[in-house]
Amino acid sequence: MSDAPTPPPPPSFPPAGQPPMGMPAGGEHPKAQTLFIASIVGLLCCAPVNIWVLLQANGILAAPGGLDVSKVKTAKTIAIVSLALWAVGLVVRLGFMRN
Repeated sequence: MSDAPTPPPPPSFPPAGQPPMGMPAGGEHPKAQTLFIASIVGLLCCAPVNIWVLLQANGILAAPGGLDVSKVKTAKTIAIVSLALWAVGLVVRLGFMRN
């Protein structure tokens, strides 16, 4: 036998069909992409759409069911910011109308 050290074992991977560590087991929520796109549309042109986004996101976040809801959280944040900007713009516009 030689005195050469034995090589380390290969890295272990999760079994096929299982997500890597740190990833949710169920994948992304099916409505996540729709809510994300709707929140961006609401931010750009139609803020009241984000009321629907908030209602849907709150329902999903109340019972995530083991799915990845990070995109839903992002959509909810965009919706809140959009509605806040819309409200500020409305107040400013009404303020200018009084003069």
